[in-house]
Amino acid sequence: MTTIFDNSSKKETKEYNVKKAVPVMLLLFLLCLVIDNSFKIISVDMAKDFHISATTVSWQATLAGLVIGIGAVVYAALADSISIRRLLSVGIILICVGSVMGYIFQHSFLMVVISRIIQTAGLASAETLYIIFVTKYLPANEQKKFLGLSTSSFALSLVIGSLTGGYISTYLHWTTLFLVPLVTLITLPYILKYLPKEEGKNSNVDVIGLFLVGVIAASLLLYITDFNWMYLLLFIVTVVLFLVYISKNSKAFIGITFFQNKQFISLLGVAFVIYSVQLAYIFLFPFLLEKLYGLRLDTISLLLIPAYVSAATVGALSGKIAKVMGSRQCITIAMSCIIISLLLGGFFIQTSIVVFVLSMILFSSSFAFMYAPLLDSCICTIDKERSGTAIGFYNLTLNVAMSIGIAYTAAMMDHSEMRQSFLGFISNPDASMYSNVLFVLVLITAFSLFLYWITVGRKVKR
Repeated sequence: MTTIFDNSSKKETKEYNVKKAVPVMLLLFLLCLVIDNSFKIISVDMAKDFHISATTVSWQATLAGLVIGIGAVVYAALADSISIRRLLSVGIILICVGSVMGYIFQHSFLMVVISRIIQTAGLASAETLYIIFVTKYLPANEQKKFLGLSTSSFALSLVIGSLTGGYISTYLHWTTLFLVPLVTLITLPYILKYLPKEEGKNSNVDVIGLFLVGVIAASLLLYITDFNWMYLLLFIVTVVLFLVYISKNSKAFIGITFFQNKQFISLLGVAFVIYSVQLAYIFLFPFLLEKLYGLRLDTISLLLIPAYVSAATVGALSGKIAKVMGSRQCITIAMSCIIISLLLGGFFIQTSIVVFVLSMILFSSSFAFMYAPLLDSCICTIDKERSGTAIGFYNLTLNVAMSIGIAYTAAMMDHSEMRQSFLGFISNPDASMYSNVLFVLVLITAFSLFLYWITVGRKVKR
């Protein structure tokens, strides 16, 4: 009788601890997203302090995005063999080590970039492991609620992150932002107390496969920023090696069968092209408003709030709307609205700040509207038992694409030929450059819509 009571008591305690762990993990999840988003807006001030070009300063954002994408796959694989409790602890340590390094070595841009890489290697842990923890330890009837909270946290983090980065950079200094991530330490005692200690089954992290993906992304980034044919050659060779590797290795993190699925690859290509545009405009936005309208980062961060609130609202409804309209219609409408939002900024570049507030609202809402239908279209082409791997690679592709988007936007901003208006209706060189960049983003978006329509859209029934 005593044994039964003890076992029942232990089971209740474990469930109680797990439920206590979820709010702590959600807080850490939110903090990590806020930290990541706050660093995206400070590129303007960083470039001024180091007297560097937009292309050079973009590396602190592009490499961070790349690390988060690869880190998500690594943490997901490690969670099968190492406890989430231990992985999160390591993640928090990496966040704090990278942040302290960034603050100490704030006068060296190279050290700032290295510090950001270490920091984001830790940030990736919370963003991935929260989802795994919820699906692994919570009952099925409670999972949707807490997964929904992660979506809300992402939307909230965009607002808080922009305000944090903007105000700290304006009224203190952007380097002070490196001290903010130390607040994640308050969650460590609770993670050690409430999260289960048990270890999982043995699993292997595909180090070679992930390394090859990293080299593919890095070589493409280098080629876009420098246009050196050696980087292009490295990119092509690495892609070939990667395809050979995953076709020969059964334990690779993604199998060659994924790349033999024409519809999956087509949708992955569409996602890669269109999501390169997302951070491209967000990276450009503070540079544009600071240069043409003389705004400080605190004001710019406030102007982003309507866009992020609208995106959160639209994103919450996108799944339901897609069920009524169909994925094809939703994706087509979203991409068309992205084109309109960019044309609005491109044609009325010197008209008013209001133009860019409206442009960013339409732009951000369109991406939020497209996310669920595009992901669903992609996953529907894959067998259910392999959907987890597909989602992991899809998210990795999106992170690489967004890093590429920042890189090519920064390269265009530094190119002298962009300072002459393509359409000849702007005389100001700075305004011409920003307008031209927006028109190039329109062409890239139009290409992604064309690519979607000829490969997938016209074949999909409503």
